[in-house]
Amino acid sequence: MLEKLKALVEVSVLEAVFFVIAWFFEAVQGSGYGWYSKSIMIILAFLGLAMHRFRGRYNLLSRNLKSSLKWSAILSVLFLFSILAAVLLSLFLGSFKAINISEILVNLVWFMIFVGFAEELFFRCYVQERLNEVFNKKFKSILGVRFEWHQGTLIAGVLFFGIPHILVTWNPFTGHLTFGIETVAIAASASFIGVTWSILKEKTGDVILPTVFHGLLDFSVFGISRMTGILASSITSGIGILIFFAFLFEKILLSNNFDYQEH
Repeated sequence: MLEKLKALVEVSVLEAVFFVIAWFFEAVQGSGYGWYSKSIMIILAFLGLAMHRFRGRYNLLSRNLKSSLKWSAILSVLFLFSILAAVLLSLFLGSFKAINISEILVNLVWFMIFVGFAEELFFRCYVQERLNEVFNKKFKSILGVRFEWHQGTLIAGVLFFGIPHILVTWNPFTGHLTFGIETVAIAASASFIGVTWSILKEKTGDVILPTVFHGLLDFSVFGISRMTGILASSITSGIGILIFFAFLFEKILLSNNFDYQEH
């Protein structure tokens, strides 16, 4: 019990440090503060991994780089079609607005590196693995697919990734607070998809696939929304997620190309 408490305190402290710094940057910087706060998140992730000397489950090396890149490429194609579909739908709805290509590229860098990579490195590579050290009870399946995964993965995906999305609506330094049904919906959806990315981390042993999934999903919803409108990008991205769970999720978890071994 003591070891579980120590792990919870450790990851809670680092996550709290991130939120305090992010709130501070938001208060003093305003627009664009995320570039600074997410850079801090990457530093905190490496700090957490360094505390455990990058050994064992904290090793950043891919279990099977070729398989991770293969599935990442398949996901990339899926979301490319999702983005193209959003453009076509926005043309049909009359919501399409041309934007500068440089803005699209900046958004792509933001969502892939400072959202996808930063959050997956911190929450999946550090927080999840730290909790799995002590919360090692195993579940036998996920969404009807037979795959063993750890209790720590669930805790990390829901309590440390999903629910904290509520805190994005609050800043104690400015007194800003917005909370409503939309906030709850965002936290719930983030918990669900966060567990999905956590499961992919358990399967692959690295954050390549979760990072690509995370970054491209957010980019396909928010990164192109100024061009297509949020309705078109949300609809087509939602269809992309349904296609993933219908045709790819089970294949990835049942794949024997990752040479899965217990940490």
